Amino acid sequence: MKTLKKWRVAPPPPDGFHLDLGGVSPVLAHSPLVNRLLFNRNIKSRAIARAYLNPSPHGFTDPYLLPDMEKAANRILLAVRNGERVGVFGDFDVDGLTATAIIVRMVEDLGGTAFPFIPHREEDGHGLSMQAIKSFVDAGVQLIVTVDTGSTAIEEVAAANAAGVETIITDHHLLDGELPAAYALVNPQSDEIAAPLTGAGVAFKLAQAVFGLSGKDVPYDLLVLAALGTIGDSGPLVGENRLITRFGLEELGRTRHPGLQALLDISRPPSANGRPTTELIAYYVSPRLNAPGRLGDAEPSLRILTTRDREEAAVLAARLDSANNERKRLSEAVWEEVRPQISSRPAESNLIAVRCDGFPAGILGPLAGRLSEEYQSPAVAYSVTDGVARASMRSVPGFDLHSALTPLGTSLVRFGGHAAAAGFTVEIGYLDPVLAELERAATWSLMGRDQDIILNIDAETPLSEMGASMWDFVAAMEPFGAANEKPVFMSRGVTPLEVKTMGAGGRHLRMTLEDEGRRVNAIGFGLGDAPLGRGRVDIAYELRSDTWKGRVRHELGLLDIRPAQR
Repeated sequence: MKTLKKWRVAPPPPDGFHLDLGGVSPVLAHSPLVNRLLFNRNIKSRAIARAYLNPSPHGFTDPYLLPDMEKAANRILLAVRNGERVGVFGDFDVDGLTATAIIVRMVEDLGGTAFPFIPHREEDGHGLSMQAIKSFVDAGVQLIVTVDTGSTAIEEVAAANAAGVETIITDHHLLDGELPAAYALVNPQSDEIAAPLTGAGVAFKLAQAVFGLSGKDVPYDLLVLAALGTIGDSGPLVGENRLITRFGLEELGRTRHPGLQALLDISRPPSANGRPTTELIAYYVSPRLNAPGRLGDAEPSLRILTTRDREEAAVLAARLDSANNERKRLSEAVWEEVRPQISSRPAESNLIAVRCDGFPAGILGPLAGRLSEEYQSPAVAYSVTDGVARASMRSVPGFDLHSALTPLGTSLVRFGGHAAAAGFTVEIGYLDPVLAELERAATWSLMGRDQDIILNIDAETPLSEMGASMWDFVAAMEPFGAANEKPVFMSRGVTPLEVKTMGAGGRHLRMTLEDEGRRVNAIGFGLGDAPLGRGRVDIAYELRSDTWKGRVRHELGLLDIRPAQR
């Protein structure tokens, strides 16, 4: 049975709150609805509103505000000028791949030689490894730069030091306890700055510093890579992240880089032929970049981000698209395999745990995420090979996975992650006790919680009052993502016309809605079975725009729909 959403409308601004937006948004300068959207995002002054709606491309912060940045930038430039080989260690997700590409291309653009190393998901797992250190030493690398990882690599950095290789760590993950003895550790979490940069964001700040020292401007394509990583890692789109994403997407729309062009061309659906958006990156580009790594080897994804050859880029784009199709096929196959396990679990269980042997490890995380979202419960997806279980976990608000795993550390081969997403490896003999302890922890943490799915709504407004200028204003609020969510509206008592379902099994809903003589097209993904009743409906929705044959089309993106309640 489908879980009904509970609609929660944000409280209005206090009496007297008003932002004079003349010169910022002249058409809607005195709109109460616009003021409410800004207030909901903690924008409470005209100056902040101006910076939010019309950010400056010169507003990036000084990269030297990050700890150890001066040491790191000078050491890299020295390595390039002395002809030293620079090893770049990254990760196989979008953030790690784009961060790796930023450093590789920075070194090469300045005339140096870079040796990238992306770990193999099945063989190496996450994080800097002794195998990577050995590979760098064997290749004659004299300086290692890590991206999106390395802040806990104490033994590995010590091994590099013993081999006469210096290490610069660039990372953004939380620090805990002893730090590695690296030449420099550029991590915003290691100081009071705590900027919400992603791994690619930190790499971009390093590139800003190094290019600045060399007297050159940062190539625009490196900003594009930072934007892809920020979106792919769900970085909060405020402050520096917002600037990186907004201007990076603008540059992506006019890039001439062969790999980025080919990736965009093969990812973009026919209905999205306008400017690149966070939605395009999150739902179409990122899955293709992630796909090879989820199936094992992320090397094609890194190559498409660094290649300068148009023919190679086209071949790589086709490989990524093929890998993504295979990833989707495997995701559906594993979902069908685990469904009997879900249906047989006890109704009172507070943890979903499913076993899915024979599938790539990269499929486990998305499966756990789908289970957690579908059933509003913490979920574990694991597979067993040679007596060892490897598991990925996803959680719901109120249950911290990392905190739950920490007391179990002595029973685990390894574990890591954060509150919402984590993973662990355990010998099969310890698996059941570990799952039992996780179930107990989840039960205590989630006791008495509200299990309703909450749909947060910015404002209730008559659909008849939503004119084209409101679509334009919402577009000015982009880019949307974590910490800057797309506005959600609610309208009551609208009349559905021309209702039809679409997609496989009629999963999606397409209709025209009318209110006070105004008609607007609407689409509701996953709402094909929504109960509409026989008359008017209440709707919760976003404002969507796309470009078709040179014309901009406005429509509603339905998030929920139900028979009118009054």
